[in-house]
Amino acid sequence: MKKIILAILWGLCASSLLAQGRLIGRVVGENNEPIAGATVSISGQTAMVAISNAQGYYVLLDVPQGQYELKATKRGQPVWRGSVTITGGVTQRIDMKLGDKSENLAAKAAADAKRAKIEKPKKETETKKEVEEEEKRPEQEVTPVVTTTQDLAKEKELQKAIEESEQLSQLDAAQTNLPETDVEIVGGIEAIQSKIEYPMALKRARIEGTVVARVFVDEQGNPLRISLVQPANKFLNEEVIRVLTEETKFKPAKIGDSPVRGAITIPVKFKIQ
Repeated sequence: MKKIILAILWGLCASSLLAQGRLIGRVVGENNEPIAGATVSISGQTAMVAISNAQGYYVLLDVPQGQYELKATKRGQPVWRGSVTITGGVTQRIDMKLGDKSENLAAKAAADAKRAKIEKPKKETETKKEVEEEEKRPEQEVTPVVTTTQDLAKEKELQKAIEESEQLSQLDAAQTNLPETDVEIVGGIEAIQSKIEYPMALKRARIEGTVVARVFVDEQGNPLRISLVQPANKFLNEEVIRVLTEETKFKPAKIGDSPVRGAITIPVKFKIQ
């Protein structure tokens, strides 16, 4: 009987793994220079975020198969948007070039601000339509490359990035070597809430929600990746990701006096007063 139960459990685990894929790649600038600290996010049936390392590589593991919107951002750089279909049991690679057929966020923000000053207040139905149209905005057509073990062997730094991401997942799943001191937010949750900018279109439409994010932090207090445990509206998710990656400082976890990698779960509420 015990063997039968183990066989069933093994079958379930194998089925779950086959239903997940991996997305890897590199973020570079207009001159093909690697961009470190870029935020690469996917949103669909789940939402996940990876931060590119010093060589520009990003890694997203255990992504449920399905279709996702893909986005890469870095403060001071144009945004990159695309879409990808994740296939179970397959590692796909998408490299992103910021500034290449991308939308300039700063220019768009300035234009939006200018237009907002002269616009008349919108009715709720008009605002909801605006949100729906923005969600349907066309993205870049990208062709993922299926990556093999032989391909990875040619890029040692990418292989290293994948191994580090796998170790982080294993530690989080096993809950081993738990730090004596948890990761802390500098200034507390209030510091995050004070930096949150409620998307105006959603505020007009009175769309509320709570985003719960799990942030993995390295020994220096830098975010490594973010999992949205409880996502909300796409634009609320994006605002939380922006603040956590660009506006928030963390104190790393500690074992004794030594800083170590750790994680913290953060709820962010969007409520119209």
